[in-house]
Amino acid sequence: MELEKVEKTEASLVIKGKNRKIKYGFSAWAQLEKKYGGIKNLNLLEEDIQSHPFETIPFLLWIGLQDKEGLKEENFLDEYGMEDMQSISEVLFKALYGALPKDAEEKKAEGSQ
Repeated sequence: MELEKVEKTEASLVIKGKNRKIKYGFSAWAQLEKKYGGIKNLNLLEEDIQSHPFETIPFLLWIGLQDKEGLKEENFLDEYGMEDMQSISEVLFKALYGALPKDAEEKKAEGSQ
């Protein structure tokens, strides 16, 4: 992935009573690249979100979380419930897919046609 093209999109989520920024910078994309093999394999990420949402979504939010003070990865979303999954997903997708280089989004759209 061409990390210099990562956009600076961010979103926020209240976690443990504090408004926290979710932003996918170089270190977050490096972790995704290591786990999924880069942008070309975003379909694998999407499959994980569908098949293992309670494992994948917290992982994705954790790696994008800018302020982890006072939190642990295992339970930082415990204050949320099932009814919150839609709003959590919207925050995640805004930050994650908004950070994709524009040419990657276009290639993804072309591949799904």
